[in-house]
Amino acid sequence: MLQKLVGLFARGGANKRGGFSLDGMLERMDRHLDHFTTLVRPTPESSPRTPFDTDLPPEQISTQNFTFRQILKMIPEMVPLLIGMQRSARMYDGRFQPTKKEASPGFIAQLEALARAAGAKDIGYVKVPRNAIFRDKGIPHEYAIVFTVEMDQVPIETAPSFACMHEVAHGYKNLAAISNKLAGFMRQHGFAAYPGTALGGLTDYPHLAELAGLGAIGYHGLLIAPGEGARLRINTIYTNITNLPTLQAQGTPNEHLWVRDFCAMCKKCVRTCPVNAIYEQPQPRGDGGMQIIEPATCRDYFTQNYGCGVCLAVCPFSHSGYEKVQAKFKGNPNAPQFRIEPAA
Repeated sequence: MLQKLVGLFARGGANKRGGFSLDGMLERMDRHLDHFTTLVRPTPESSPRTPFDTDLPPEQISTQNFTFRQILKMIPEMVPLLIGMQRSARMYDGRFQPTKKEASPGFIAQLEALARAAGAKDIGYVKVPRNAIFRDKGIPHEYAIVFTVEMDQVPIETAPSFACMHEVAHGYKNLAAISNKLAGFMRQHGFAAYPGTALGGLTDYPHLAELAGLGAIGYHGLLIAPGEGARLRINTIYTNITNLPTLQAQGTPNEHLWVRDFCAMCKKCVRTCPVNAIYEQPQPRGDGGMQIIEPATCRDYFTQNYGCGVCLAVCPFSHSGYEKVQAKFKGNPNAPQFRIEPAA
């Protein structure tokens, strides 16, 4: 029974053969949207949320074959994560009625201080473009607070491994706890606040984080940010605060987009992907975003190998750090220029 519960943690725990399904669990959580008569809906071109479930038999699923020691180590991460996700879902019960929609600079400063004290690495703000909302989903409000948490370098660099998966689980647990804490604080001050799901979600988190100016999406599809590079996990809080200090409102460009010029020259993640699931060059997706990874190929290897993470581990930004890479990079005038457009 413990192994089945642990199997819910990640893609590797889902099974299309009648076993537990993480996709099914996320769909049940998404039913909280039924409490809303109006939602901000995606564009017709929006992509669906990438599925977690797999056709692989249980004997090939790493999370279904944990040792007892591994199970005991994962439980303190997995159980709080799932409890936190359930708590987030309950905040969509439709009962809360906001009394404010504009925040003072003082409140924003308090919110940011609380986020960092709770373990957030960075925090930003965005007016969510409809093409960042997954197909057939919706969000309560069009503004979002986006924050990141850092994962430790040592276990990440062992990928693919149980140690790496455990560290990723720890990151997701922190995302859930921080989002609930911040949402509670916002509600206490009269603002609408709906935490995103730490796993899954209703929107494309790296897309939102890039639009919020927290970093840039690399060729592996992960956000690359100052300090920790790609060793990040991302979550959101949807809110009715209309005067958030977004880059869009300020007309400020994202200073991190040079990262993709480096990626076009590096391509270490492309070369080292064990199953060649990363495209040589990102491809337009049709919804304003970019398709970077062949999801089915990635998912099966991910499922069999503790959530993989090789692309994260080998990324120079994860290993050397953002600032060192930036200091040595002299530019790449031949890099293909692509941008994720902030569509309305």
